[in-house]
Amino acid sequence: MVMNLLKSFKVIACVVLIAAMLSGCMNTVHLKDLLIVEGMGIETKDDKINVIIQTLKLGAASSTEPPEGNRTYNTEEDGDTIVDAVSNLTQSVSKKLFFGQNKIIVFSREIAEANFKENLDYFLRSPDSRIDVAVCIADKSSKDIIESKENDAGVPCENMVYLLKNGQDAGVSAYVSVSELLNMASDKTSDIYLPVLKKEKEKNNVETNGIGLFSNDRLVYVTNDDETMGFLMLSGKIKECMIEFNDEQIGRVGVRISSPKIKKRIDIVDGNINFIVDIDCQIMIDEIEKGIITKLTEQNLESICSKADEEIKRLCIKGFNACRENNSDALRIGEYLAKDSPESYNKVANEWDTYFKTVNMYISANAHMKKITDNSQLN
Repeated sequence: MVMNLLKSFKVIACVVLIAAMLSGCMNTVHLKDLLIVEGMGIETKDDKINVIIQTLKLGAASSTEPPEGNRTYNTEEDGDTIVDAVSNLTQSVSKKLFFGQNKIIVFSREIAEANFKENLDYFLRSPDSRIDVAVCIADKSSKDIIESKENDAGVPCENMVYLLKNGQDAGVSAYVSVSELLNMASDKTSDIYLPVLKKEKEKNNVETNGIGLFSNDRLVYVTNDDETMGFLMLSGKIKECMIEFNDEQIGRVGVRISSPKIKKRIDIVDGNINFIVDIDCQIMIDEIEKGIITKLTEQNLESICSKADEEIKRLCIKGFNACRENNSDALRIGEYLAKDSPESYNKVANEWDTYFKTVNMYISANAHMKKITDNSQLN
């Protein structure tokens, strides 16, 4: 009896497994019938939303010969919404659009400066949206960015993603995914920030151009180089970056900051909201203007560390002021207030735009010498 039940169970299990395997194949779409989307640009055109997509030339990608040069082409269509424009794209091409490999979405500056949040519904509801795709703003037209050849790179949009990731690590740009964007947009007190790309003059590639700060769902300011590095330092995004400063004895000094550790908290003192930041990092001397003719003493090294501390603080103050002056809590200070002083947060959360302008930042930096390069001499 038991043996018969076991045999029956095995037969049923095999039937279910075979049925599942066969049903999975029924909806299979061959690669040759797909257009693989690698990047998307979104801008306005005659009161419409215009969507530009960069897709992969599958013939070039699947060839047995080593691929050389650009392996993509661009297509565009407009519509009343992003979804409508994508739908029109689907109707205008001969193959099904596949967004599973999309790497980047670029919004035009015009859209960012309008009510940007209106365009986020696509990311929440569309089955084509993916939470790990990079999002950025074009300095002007998103079409210019998507159509950049990136020095004839195989997949230009892929290069742009590397540009953003490497830029964030080095303190010159930022990398923001769809998931991070939606988290910022949904938080009660936080504001959005996105990296900005621009097309280089007289070249067919793009470069980073600061960070776009939003206030009330609109782009209000783009940071300069110092503000960008300070903002990223405060955000804890930098892995390694370069700073320069002058020393009275040894001239211009360049140091490399590595492994910065950032601690942030909120203190409420006499009703004032104080944003307290402590930065601890290692520095390595990279270049000294008078390094060949000057021997470094312990006093010189102490001076270099002290000057590095001051430069780090200066940059961070620049980044903080850029946010406060433009009423953009892209540093998510409201979240730290909610964590460190829930009672205070509940009192001001509904009027955070007003209270954010009164936040004070107090910052300390402590740089430790890690290594001296061969072109520096120590007594």
